[in-house]
Amino acid sequence: MKQVIVLFSSLFLTLFLSAQDGGATSFGDSGASQSSQGSSSGRSGVGMVVGENYVLKPSDVLSVEVYQEQDLDKDVRVEGDGTVALSLIGKVKVAGMSVAEAQSLITDLYNRDYLVDPQVSVIVLSFSAKVVRILGSVNSPGVVEIPPDRSLTLTEAIAGANGVSRLGNPKSITIKRVDSSGRARQMEVNFSRILTDPNVKDVILSEGDTIWVPERVF
Repeated sequence: MKQVIVLFSSLFLTLFLSAQDGGATSFGDSGASQSSQGSSSGRSGVGMVVGENYVLKPSDVLSVEVYQEQDLDKDVRVEGDGTVALSLIGKVKVAGMSVAEAQSLITDLYNRDYLVDPQVSVIVLSFSAKVVRILGSVNSPGVVEIPPDRSLTLTEAIAGANGVSRLGNPKSITIKRVDSSGRARQMEVNFSRILTDPNVKDVILSEGDTIWVPERVF
């Protein structure tokens, strides 16, 4: 009789644990499924808020929508050659154009051969990353992204690196910049003066700048 009770208890415990494991797996899978569905259900239609003068670049992701022509709606990435591939009109070069100019061009191309008075909207869903590198005696060296719709200052970049470390020398920061012709130049900046002197302007950084914060000389 005791053996039967022990066997029954053991069987019950096994079934209970199996049910618990099955429930955890199901819950996890369900959560993943819901998350996946939530991220993919419908077209996003929500882009970053930027002005029509934002200049498009390779790796930007665009949402192109044609009013009452859902078959032509498309989310596309600007390729390395500066083009996007759209329904009917094929590849269109948009890199180097503002959002407004790209929208006007796409509208003209659809209007030319395919649609009558099309209403096209172009929204930027995500941007190609523009970064500066900040190295040396900062608390979190690495890259800091430049906002897509405005400039980045030296103060913001150093804040993005969690500040100058206790061994760093904020009075002698070097910024290296390479211009469009490939020529490099350096400038030395007294960051302490930027922070303390209201008459000293902050430095506006450019894409690709490298900021070096040296150690203090004791």
